[in-house]
Amino acid sequence: MPSLPKPITDEADKIHNLWIFTLAIAAVAFIGVEAAILYVVFAFRKKNDELPAQTHGSTVVELIWTTIPVVIVVALFTYSFIVLREVENTAPDDALTVHVQGFQFQWAFTYDMNDLGTNTPDRSAEGQILIQGTPAQEPTLIIPEGEPVEFTLFSADVIHSFYIPHFLYKLDVVPGRDNRFVVTPHTLGTYHAQCAELCGLNHALMRFQLKVVTRDEFDQWVAENAPKPASAVQQAQ
Repeated sequence: MPSLPKPITDEADKIHNLWIFTLAIAAVAFIGVEAAILYVVFAFRKKNDELPAQTHGSTVVELIWTTIPVVIVVALFTYSFIVLREVENTAPDDALTVHVQGFQFQWAFTYDMNDLGTNTPDRSAEGQILIQGTPAQEPTLIIPEGEPVEFTLFSADVIHSFYIPHFLYKLDVVPGRDNRFVVTPHTLGTYHAQCAELCGLNHALMRFQLKVVTRDEFDQWVAENAPKPASAVQQAQ
């Protein structure tokens, strides 16, 4: 059986279950059609020159071959619509927001100090943490486990695509348009990610790392990377 990357978010679990459901329906339909073909081949193969009984039309058969596809389409549409609504949901007020900018040819991730999720130390804090990659140095995107994270996506030049395979989801980064989506990661670890839209000569350099950490580790990372107050900078000088 073909496999997808391991889901690491609540939303990815829903997408994975939809994929399994679709695959199961496809497998049942394939087996049913092949079984019907084999039955017809062997049950009605020519045995002699006698013409078999002829049947012209069957209301039962027509109802069967009409009802089954309709049920399949309705089931797939309904389940897909439910998953789509759950995956593309609105971020809660306490979600961590990460601003993602794609540019030729790397990524920049910005965290607002007054919007760091459920454990934001100070909602009135000013400043930002900026993580910007270079062609020689891939950036690392840090997010906490078990909390909703909203990504806002915008482009500085051409269309890019924000793709973390273990999210089982990707979204285009379009100039002049802010796209966004929300995930709740549930698995710690480091994962590879990339731009999935051919965006120019050095498109292959648009790689980055995603690191899912505990809230304590995230708070420590924030403390280490937080912008220093102006008074502290003046004293250092």
